[in-house]
Amino acid sequence: MNKLHMTKNPWAAAQTTVQCQHCGSIFAAQRINCIDTLLWAEGRQLLDEGAFFHPVCAQCQTRNEICYPSRYIDRELGIAAVLVPGIESQDPGELLPHMNCYMDRLAAGDMQHRAVGNFYAMAEQMRIHQHGLNDKAVHLLKPLIIGSLQSKGFEVWNGFFMDLLHPEGAEQMDDTIYMSTQENVEEAYTEDVYQFYIHLTNGDIIPRGINDTAYQICMNILRDKGMTDDDGLFHLYDLSWAIDIHNSLYPN
Repeated sequence: MNKLHMTKNPWAAAQTTVQCQHCGSIFAAQRINCIDTLLWAEGRQLLDEGAFFHPVCAQCQTRNEICYPSRYIDRELGIAAVLVPGIESQDPGELLPHMNCYMDRLAAGDMQHRAVGNFYAMAEQMRIHQHGLNDKAVHLLKPLIIGSLQSKGFEVWNGFFMDLLHPEGAEQMDDTIYMSTQENVEEAYTEDVYQFYIHLTNGDIIPRGINDTAYQICMNILRDKGMTDDDGLFHLYDLSWAIDIHNSLYPN
């Protein structure tokens, strides 16, 4: 971890202790309470790199993963996210109203507000807004990718958006799902590709992509449900939310 950069962050808390997941050694790591890019220009890049939630053990050099409450505020991108560890396994119906009661403490004006359960999801929000995408539509892409992998026997924990790729030609990209509303499927090969890292339950991470037609289909789902606008309150949009939306399209 780059300690020189970390000390520039006015929101950096005192060091915390981490027990190495490999050798069991106890070592010190810096805990970041808030990443405000207006005050800490390097914060966005370090969030993207995952430096401060993957501290390296000084004893065995193992890259560990940690999670703790934190905030990400990026006025330029228009996103404010509050990290509540494990919120996905809790009852958002109880937590989110409580958070929205304290908007004056947690929120930033004229921005989208999101609750996330880990640093992967926090960094994902940053990337989504960097590309000017609708985060709900991006989440709706995940069940399409994960369902395809599960049908092939993969056991998946989650997936996170990484980048928007712009193919130069009309060649099919490996490990990419192509959806098309046209008879000529090859036309889909020229579309932008939404690149995800899919995290398997065994710890492996595999890249998977899906084309822009799929994203537009997800945007149409949001329009049909009247969910394209944002009300400025805190919301949790994650894989479980996306699965519920897809299941609602095909009720039993």
